[in-house]
Amino acid sequence: MLMLALADTPFSKCDRSNQPNNCRTNFIRGVWEFSESARTAERTEVCDPKVGFKVANKFKVTLLYPNIATDEFGHNGTWTLVYNQGFEVIIHNRKYYSFSDYTQKGNVVTSICNRTTRQGPGGWSHDALGHNWACYSGQRLTGPHAVKTHTIDDVEAFSAGVFTQNPDVVDKINAVQSSWTAKHYPQFEGKSLKYMHHMHGGPNSRIFNYPSPAPVTPEVQAQADALPESFDWRNVSGVSYVTSVKDQGGCGSCYAFGSLGMIEGRLKLLSNNTESIDLSEQDVVSCSLYNQGCAGGFPYLTAGKYAQDYGVTLEANNPYKGSDSKCTTKAGAERIYTASYKYVGGYYGGCNEELMRISLVNDGPLAISFRYGMFDDFVSYGSGIYTPTEVKHDNGKYNPFVEVNHSVLIVGYGKDAKTGKKYWIVKNSWGASWGDHGYFQIERGVNSKGVESIAVEAIPIPY
Repeated sequence: MLMLALADTPFSKCDRSNQPNNCRTNFIRGVWEFSESARTAERTEVCDPKVGFKVANKFKVTLLYPNIATDEFGHNGTWTLVYNQGFEVIIHNRKYYSFSDYTQKGNVVTSICNRTTRQGPGGWSHDALGHNWACYSGQRLTGPHAVKTHTIDDVEAFSAGVFTQNPDVVDKINAVQSSWTAKHYPQFEGKSLKYMHHMHGGPNSRIFNYPSPAPVTPEVQAQADALPESFDWRNVSGVSYVTSVKDQGGCGSCYAFGSLGMIEGRLKLLSNNTESIDLSEQDVVSCSLYNQGCAGGFPYLTAGKYAQDYGVTLEANNPYKGSDSKCTTKAGAERIYTASYKYVGGYYGGCNEELMRISLVNDGPLAISFRYGMFDDFVSYGSGIYTPTEVKHDNGKYNPFVEVNHSVLIVGYGKDAKTGKKYWIVKNSWGASWGDHGYFQIERGVNSKGVESIAVEAIPIPY
């Protein structure tokens, strides 16, 4: 097992950054110039773009559709957009990651997608084994550039209001469809709208444009056709490879629960169910600069970047508080790493239902994200196959279309014997009293709420 002390992470030395930028793939493609400091540091390196660094290397990289990277020396590699936050390039046995840049005035954000962040934290690079770290920055030299502005939600306004569940709304949801049953949840009644916003994903996890699922190739379809019609990691020959349902509370930490749930489940699978561990979501919330704490985050940057670069640790080393506390993970705490990670399909926009089923059955549960309105009917799910309605919870003057991005864990799939409707089986992080003992089913094969757009898979190193 690899060991890593808290003092060995830069995350204990600098503040995380809010990342409200919104960059699409077409604004990243083109020729970039990368600048690097000397490749002599370890993961202790603190890269602050406001301070800058001494440039030791400069070279050009061309990023092509859909995920091809080439450098000026003839080396080939890959790249991917990382949600709308930034991008990662893997070339010549090195990885480069940075957030994209932006400016913000009040609630108006201007995304500057043709350069890496100048806000902080900065960009890092390291070799394929996680050594020889360096700070890096990038400037795009060619490619389309347009000024993109958007307005972010006024999160302070949520502090004043409270969430209510009108019984008539629940009844109306049940009246307009028969696929699933809605119910009232007393535990949410009277919670602040800020609490509910964070519970649904948090203000900083919003993705403005989900990619459409990729076309299914004949080869992928042939593999998918060979899979069982239904599958559930909670019951494989009487054995469950899924850890227990947890409750994130009013912290926008669903990305941590979905990501660590995937690693926990896949570790059980890799150990033939002889190892069952409880990983620390609070360590991710408090210690990872790749995400934004209780304000939100993303599975690719958690199960992927953070788990591979810095490792995740056990719950006992930093018990869950559900708040933006300082990083207090025990010094010298053991760390568990991921050997590899990617978007299902290999890059952002390469995912589809069939690839997800193949990965799920072969390698274990998948971390996914999906989007919906904060006051949509989903919060009232009780049982059945969730299909969205137009019914919304009435919460006074607040915009019922405030969109959220919620991360969860897919553990299986099936098909309803009566209706023939296909569905995913999904583990939520709102406690075992919500939904079907903490789980829900959502329609499969139609990309409902973007559920088949950006699944993430990671392969952990056995503990």
